[in-house]
Formats: sequence, C-alpha cells, structure tokens
Amino acid sequence: MKKIISLFSLSTILLLTGCSTSYDNFEKQPTSVAQMMKNTEIVGWTDYKKDSDEDKIPDYLDKCPNTPLGVKVDKNGCAFDSDRDGVFDYLDRCPNTPLSVKVDSYGCPIDDDNDKVPNYLDLCPNTPLGIKVDKYGCALDSDEDTIPDYLDRCPNTIKGAKVNRYGCSIDSDGDGVADGIDICPNTPKGAKVDVNGCALDSDGDGVFNFIDKCPNTKKGVKVDSDGCPLDSDKDGVADYLDKCPNTPKNMKVNFEGCPILHTFRFNFKLNSAVIDKKYYPEIEKIAKILKNNKHLKIKIEGFTDSIGDAKYNKVLSLKRANALRKILVYKYKINPARIRIYGFGEAHPIASNSTEEGRRLNRRIEVITY
Repeated sequence: MKKIISLFSLSTILLLTGCSTSYDNFEKQPTSVAQMMKNTEIVGWTDYKKDSDEDKIPDYLDKCPNTPLGVKVDKNGCAFDSDRDGVFDYLDRCPNTPLSVKVDSYGCPIDDDNDKVPNYLDLCPNTPLGIKVDKYGCALDSDEDTIPDYLDRCPNTIKGAKVNRYGCSIDSDGDGVADGIDICPNTPKGAKVDVNGCALDSDGDGVFNFIDKCPNTKKGVKVDSDGCPLDSDKDGVADYLDKCPNTPKNMKVNFEGCPILHTFRFNFKLNSAVIDKKYYPEIEKIAKILKNNKHLKIKIEGFTDSIGDAKYNKVLSLKRANALRKILVYKYKINPARIRIYGFGEAHPIASNSTEEGRRLNRRIEVITY
C-alpha cells in the first residue's frame, strides 16, 4: 500500500513540471521549483515585456496598441481626450469643446451652415451661405428693424419704425413719418407735419394749419374752431382788440369795437395838417350835434398814408386831429373835455397805399360820436 502511494505522488510531480515520466529523466530534473520555472517554456509568457507602439504600456495591457510614437497615454495605453469629445488630444484642433457637444473628425463643434458659429451656439442654424452673422449666428440687422441686411431694401430705417417684409417703413397716413414713431398716425392727407407726424400749428393757437383760416393769430389770443380770434359780440372786431366787448347786435363800430353814432371824414393834402375850408359846413354840423346833445362826446382820430417815417407820420396824424379840435373849441365854444384826440399815423388804412388815390383817402381824420 505504501509503494502505491509513492508512485502516485511521483507521477503527479512529473505531470506538473512537464517532465518525462521515464525514470532516466527524473534523475536529471532541477532540485528546486524556481530552477524548474526558469528552464520551462510557458506559452505567451516570454512576451510579457513587449510594447509594440512604445508607449510604455506592454501589449498585453494596452487597449490602444497602435498609438502613434510620442503621444502621451493613460494607464490603458490610450491617448488622452481631455474634453471627452471622442477625438484624442493629439488630433483635436478644438481641445476645449464643451461636454456633450457634437464634433467633427477634428474635434471641432459642427457648424452645418458654415457661418463660423457652431451649432450649439447658433440661434439661426440655417443661415444662407456667405451671409455675415453676429455672435449668435444670425444674419446682421444693422437698423434693428427685424429684417436682416441681406434682405433689407431700406437699410437705414429709423429705430422704432414699423416696416414691411422688405425692411421699408410703413406710413399709413402718408405724411412722411413712419408708423411706430408717428405720434399722430391719422393725419389728413396733404397736411404738413412736424418730425413727430403731427400737423403743424404755426401760430400755436391749437388749430392745425390745414384747417386754420387765420394762420397768423397772435400768441395767447383765444380762437374759435377755425383758428380765428373770438368775436363774442359779432361786431367784426376780435375780443382781444375790442374795447367795447358787449356792443348790441348790428350796431356799427369803429376799429376798436366801439359803437359809432355818427362818423365824419375829412381828407388832407400831402404832409399837411390844414383842414380844407370845404369841410367847414360839416364841422358846423358836428358843433350843432354837440350843442343839442349835451351828453355826447366825440373822438377825433388822425391818420396818414405810408409815405415817410412812421414816427413822423404819427405826430402828423395827431396834428390833424388837433386842428379840428381847435376849431370846435375856439370857434364853436365846445367844452374841450368832450373831445378826445388820437394820432394813429399810417396804421388802419382804408385803402391801398400803393396808389395815389388810396394814399389820398388814407390822409384823413375821422370824428366819431359816442
């Protein structure tokens, strides 16, 4: 029994060491396991130091066995891909691509419309080829009217103006001021407007020029719907000039809006303050009216034509009025307190000063009873 066990143990040792089971070979085997391992061939083990791509990672550990010479690799023998875009650093022309961004074979973000703005940043991904774009990949719109420059037929539209599909301003009321910046968008056709699109009101009376029948009204004067000064008593003299604002209807008034009970008119020669004797009968009538109507008073108003200096004419017109006053006071003994004299010079003409006849009519005095 002991002999059988020894032979079994010996056979096991011979099989493990790969040695012949012959007795002669057994006598020649090494005396230690280390010695046995040194002199024994094991398949693949002799190549454990082999590094085909010379990246310092042996082939049996190298998951990327064909790495180009000189490329830095990780512990698996693969080249680094710092931005993890699937393109190794040594091939990556865009090494800092954001995570998850699709890239081309060079590691650069894909730009389908070739506008130099990658898809992941491009807000306008289908821009036509060759069009200039902004940092967002959208076609430039220099006047900010929402129509890109390459389609804009009116490239310098004012900011805020509404435009059509061609980028040109819409002007609904045709006043030359575009909708969107037109403060008065419904201006009647043909009306002149200011820069805001509102009809002009040159005299500032609140009535636009295109309906103003009195376009040169003085500042501050109250006007009616036609832009003309108010004439409350309808006597033909505007309120702002009317010194007698409540004149009864249909009563004749002078240029100051005051009632005229009777008017006398005398004319003078050029540059003269002498009353022609032909007017004396009329002067006598005035005197009789005053004597018979003790409550009456008169105003004598002097006027000239437009020839000569305006200041001189005003003095001359007062002399003409005073000439009649003297006759009434000294010849007819009329109380001077009942007579007022005024000199208006060349103001308030009753005829054109461009003709001799017109100038003759304007050289006058008027006597008004009131």
